[in-house]
Amino acid sequence: MEYNKILSQIKSGKTAVGLNIPINSPHLVEFFGSMGFDWVFIDCEHGSMTDSEAENMIRAADLYGIAPVVRVPANEPYLILKMLDAGAKGIVVPHIDNVEDAIKARDAAKYPPLGKRGSNYGTGRNNKYGSLIKKTEEYYKFANDNTILFALIESQEAVGNIDEILSVDGIDATWLGPSDMALSMGLPEKEEIDVNLELVVKRTIDKGKISAATHSGPKLFEEYEHFHRLGSRVLSITALSLLQESALEWQSKIRKIK
Repeated sequence: MEYNKILSQIKSGKTAVGLNIPINSPHLVEFFGSMGFDWVFIDCEHGSMTDSEAENMIRAADLYGIAPVVRVPANEPYLILKMLDAGAKGIVVPHIDNVEDAIKARDAAKYPPLGKRGSNYGTGRNNKYGSLIKKTEEYYKFANDNTILFALIESQEAVGNIDEILSVDGIDATWLGPSDMALSMGLPEKEEIDVNLELVVKRTIDKGKISAATHSGPKLFEEYEHFHRLGSRVLSITALSLLQESALEWQSKIRKIK
């Protein structure tokens, strides 16, 4: 059985380290997978990623044994189902603002009796076309346990409803959205935004669930340390920011050659 590497890292007391890739590039997935990263975030909300392109990114992740996590464009069952059937081991659902949103996402991502996910057992790559687990009831339980459903918390409304959101069985984790959180708050000082983000992490950990934190730049290392101390064990960075920093540093040095 193919276990979710994020879960195996957390269960062994380690941090699951990943990359956010916002563009269609299976090669980048392979490239970073070869370096030993644990998971990859495939962004289908922002940008122009198609379903087929996302599926090829998932294939590349499978090749290196890293967990593919897909952010779907919206909290719609058919969008969630497509990516799960394509083999995603994690789903990030945006704009989970209240308990109703959380239940809708849970129902789409989890098989009965926990949710209402439709079955494609034996016909989809999520179960290697029926060859991964032979007994259907065993597969459904395995899939529910092995698939991480992240609620993207990115508004002040969501923070106000965080306990109710986390009370939904099947919401396995929260994912922090600092930029949209700032927008929903009217772009206050960073300290005010951090209060909300920290509250979400603490409530998530108190509920025994998984906290994910991501930041856009490698120079923000102290942010990772901070959220790790709070309990976040799923950490990632935007791959393009790593490439950008290295490229700019190299360019600057080259231009100084006399």
